[in-house]
Amino acid sequence: MQAQAQNPPERMKSNLRAFTRGVILAVSLVMPAGLSAQSCTASFSNVAFGPIDVLPGAQFDSAGTLSASCSGITGSRRVLLCFDLNAGTYPYSGGLRQMGAGANRLLFNMFTDSARTNVWNTTTPGLISVILTRTAPSSVVSTYARIPGGQQSAPPGSYSTNMTSMGGGIVYTGGSPGCGSVARASSFNFTVSATVLPACTVSASNMNFGATNFFTSNIDGTSSISVTCTSGTPYHVRLDGGTAGAADPTQRKMINGPNQVTYGLYRDFARSQPWGATDGVNTATGTGTATAFGHTVYGRIPPQPSVPPATYMDTIVVTVAF
Repeated sequence: MQAQAQNPPERMKSNLRAFTRGVILAVSLVMPAGLSAQSCTASFSNVAFGPIDVLPGAQFDSAGTLSASCSGITGSRRVLLCFDLNAGTYPYSGGLRQMGAGANRLLFNMFTDSARTNVWNTTTPGLISVILTRTAPSSVVSTYARIPGGQQSAPPGSYSTNMTSMGGGIVYTGGSPGCGSVARASSFNFTVSATVLPACTVSASNMNFGATNFFTSNIDGTSSISVTCTSGTPYHVRLDGGTAGAADPTQRKMINGPNQVTYGLYRDFARSQPWGATDGVNTATGTGTATAFGHTVYGRIPPQPSVPPATYMDTIVVTVAF
């Protein structure tokens, strides 16, 4: 049997349209009293992972930007800006941040480095720092995000969380004061989002009726179809009419040259429920659990006139619609 998974293209398109737009939030940065000559602003871009398929168990990476600038810096003065980051809308889970879609959660984290080893948090050295001068009064810093793998059980949906960063700055002329000396007084917000797409995979084993000389009684065989779909995703398993394009699932044909053997495929052991390709009539159904579920295919060759000795074959295409 040949197996394939089928996903409605329009759903994919709508998901792509929904998550290709980012938002920039620009906010003035409150500077310590007595340093009003420096006026600083910062902006954060939203982080959008876009549509993702969690079934393979892979990780997903995305990134955003932090843009900062100061005016009024004179002489040899320098401005150190520091930014922390909270847990987001939902609490930490095992050291990871969470996005939500209703009651469902998707784990992720934010990092200060492209290798995604240093978590962006609320304590030094987990903060992002920027140093601005008279000759370099602005800077753009990349921020990094990762959804770790192994989250196949996450149901389809639009996940998001609202992140809050506290920022502050200090003006100095010498030494390296570090972020520990900076009071963070300005609040900045951005969102992190991802769309978990409904997805399915399918595989099938061959059915072999064995060898026989006569077709004077029923000859039965079985094979299996394994379907894995995202949690909560309803699906239909369709079997086409084979090489002969049989409209009746019980009248498929195994062929060798001009000769044929009639057989049928069924959903039940009693061979009373034909298995075809019409949803709601003769397809098998299920709901995904993010783990493989096996559907048994029951085959039967009914009594019929014998045909010349040979190997007779048919090819069935298995389609999972969801």
